[in-house]
Amino acid sequence: MARRPIEELRFVVVGAYVADCFVRTPRLPAWGHEYEARSIRTSPGGKALNQAVALARLGAQVAAVGAVGDDGVGRDVLTALARERIDVSWVESREDAATTVCLCLVSDDGDSAIMWHINEDVALSPASVHAAASAFDRADAVLLTFETPVPTIRETINMASRCRARVFVQPAPVLADPAAAASLPWDEVDVVVPNEIEAHALLNSGEGGRNVPAEGLGGALADELQVPTVVVTLGESRCIAHAAGVTRRYSAQQTVAVDTTGASDAFTATFAAHLTAGASEADAIHAAQSAAAWAIGHPGGHRSMPEPG
Repeated sequence: MARRPIEELRFVVVGAYVADCFVRTPRLPAWGHEYEARSIRTSPGGKALNQAVALARLGAQVAAVGAVGDDGVGRDVLTALARERIDVSWVESREDAATTVCLCLVSDDGDSAIMWHINEDVALSPASVHAAASAFDRADAVLLTFETPVPTIRETINMASRCRARVFVQPAPVLADPAAAASLPWDEVDVVVPNEIEAHALLNSGEGGRNVPAEGLGGALADELQVPTVVVTLGESRCIAHAAGVTRRYSAQQTVAVDTTGASDAFTATFAAHLTAGASEADAIHAAQSAAAWAIGHPGGHRSMPEPG
């Protein structure tokens, strides 16, 4: 496959477009206690937004598909996307709805934990995906996460496959119903990029997969889901990739952790961009690892996506 400039590629990113509330704290308070955090700030975010920004900063043409509330937070999200030259034509602004705010807890060591909930009035529907058909028709690849309802995930995969776009799935956050994940049309997915926890959750509905060692997750998932390419991220930029019956291991790129929020998003988007452009698996993963290392070394979500150049 001949290499194409990333600038020529078109991507659709489907998911939840939200605001992140970052709380930096050395420890968490107990119920009934009051405790001063290091800092608290909000910023447009969410896995889909982070991936869209990462792709746009690589030079790709990006269309966002999602929904926000018609409020100040929603307008900030749309402004942040437009600032990155991302097409927001298919991001619905819904009246009398509040844009989702996710809580991102960040420790002094850079580790993060996220609490989230998306209300029904801003949840993306299959009809909204249908409305973005013209964007799918022009797309080289579609990226989606598990931030939307299962029927919407299913319709996104189906729509992308019908439009002959390459389908990348980052199965995060883990679905509450393992059977729903198993019922998705995985035969229409080209690449799945889970972390270790997400891989175990997908494998055998989260039961049998618990006994599979990390190094074997890629092959086990490829067999279980019949997906051609599986890349399992194992933290700190280390990952394994399984394609064409072969598992390859890629060691970590060393970096000082400032904030791990968004690292998996930077990895997935960068891997998708380079692989779609025709790069080899190894080159695409090395580029993705560099992007993840950059994100880990910088604070925030979309703000930590690698800068152009």
